[in-house]
Order: sequence, then C-alpha cells, then structure tokens
Amino acid sequence: MAGIALPLLGIVASLVVGMDRDDASPTVAAPPSSSASSDSVDPASSEEPEPTATTTTPASDDKSEAPPLDPPDSPLPSGSGGAASKVDLAPPQGHGPARESSWGLVPAPCTNYEQQLIDLDTGLSRVEKEDNGRIEEPGGAELHYWPDSCTGGGDYRLRGVPNTRVGLLRADDPHTAEQCRKVSNTGLPPLDLNDSETTEQAGFVIGAAICSVTTEGAVAMATIDHINEGGFAGENTASGTLYVWPKVS
Repeated sequence: MAGIALPLLGIVASLVVGMDRDDASPTVAAPPSSSASSDSVDPASSEEPEPTATTTTPASDDKSEAPPLDPPDSPLPSGSGGAASKVDLAPPQGHGPARESSWGLVPAPCTNYEQQLIDLDTGLSRVEKEDNGRIEEPGGAELHYWPDSCTGGGDYRLRGVPNTRVGLLRADDPHTAEQCRKVSNTGLPPLDLNDSETTEQAGFVIGAAICSVTTEGAVAMATIDHINEGGFAGENTASGTLYVWPKVS
C-alpha cells in the first residue's frame, strides 16, 4: 500500500505545480478587430489621406496675374503721368560719352527776391539776389529762373541766360545729341511755367528737353521728366535727367 501511495502523491504534486504556473503566466490580449479600430477613430481626423501620386495642374485662367514687364526699349513712365522720351546716348563728333545726372527748378518764395541760375554742364544751381531780371554774375550758367512779379502765384519766369546757346527739343523730335546741338541755336524765351497753355504751345511738356551747347563746349540735354503743378511757393516746378556729352579737346 505504501508503495502505491508514493507515486500517487508525486502525480498530485505535479498537477498542483502545473496549475500554479498556468495562473502566473501573463494573459496576452487579442488584437483589436478592424471594426473596433474604426469605431474608435476621431471623426474629425477621418479625412482621406492625400494621394501620393504626382498630378499635373492645368494652366490657370486667373486674369489677376501680374502683367508682363515692359520691353527694355520702351519709354519710362514719368512721375506726373507722361512718358519720358528715349534718349540715344551716342556721342556726336568731337565729344565723349555722355555723363548722366539730374537737374531741377525749385524757386524760393518771391518775397526772398532770389533768382536761380543753373549750369547745364553739371546740373548744379545757385541763387543770387534778384534785380528785375538782371544777372550779376552768370558764372557759366545756361538757365535763369527769376521772379518777374510777386503777386502770389505764377511769379517766376524761365529763360536761357543771354549770350548762351539754349533751345527747346520737342517731345516728338529725335532725342539725340546731334539734334540737341541743332535746336540749341533756337533760343529759349521767358516762359511762365504756371501758364500751361503757353508752355504747351512752346513745347515745354513732359518728354521734351532743354538743349544747350554749354559755355564749356559740351552738348547738354536736360529732359523734362516731371512737371509738378502748384509746387513749392505756389510755382510749377520741373525736373528730369541731364545728359552731357563733354567736348573732347
């Protein structure tokens, strides 16, 4: 009997140990089913993924696209709405390449009794006391801007300095140094820049130019790129680009 009992106890002990090991092993959770996974997705993030394939976008018909750039040889727009004429920079015979700078007319109030003298070799201007239109010292200037009266508007006049070669190149004339030299013999009589009818008839408009063979023998072309009406001190002002072909000695 004792011999039979011992094997039975061994079998019972083995069964108990096996049951303990089964209880201690971790439980592996089953993977969620596809239906459960889709039910737990946030509706706000349920958008379809963007396609990865490369697509070709057709040309847009949007009319708001930027316009093409102007061709390089087109005239440049001026600040007052006109168009500045294109200048041929080829030097005339006996002259060197053009120098480029700026020029302008900006008068003082007439009660200052000042006149402005402009040297077209450089574009620089200076002032001296006004003496009823008389010039004390020209100093190489070609343009004279002085107060002819003092009534509060349209007081100033522009003219070529006496004994200089100054003329007006019209806007539709070829803007070449040779043409500028020719018109410099025509003279520039006194002009009231506030009288638009008179200045237009004379050809003093945007796109035109004041031309001179200067006291130094250079050919100068002062293009009229801007005319500002009722500018400083109630006077119309003008300004632009100055091209100077210096004389070759």
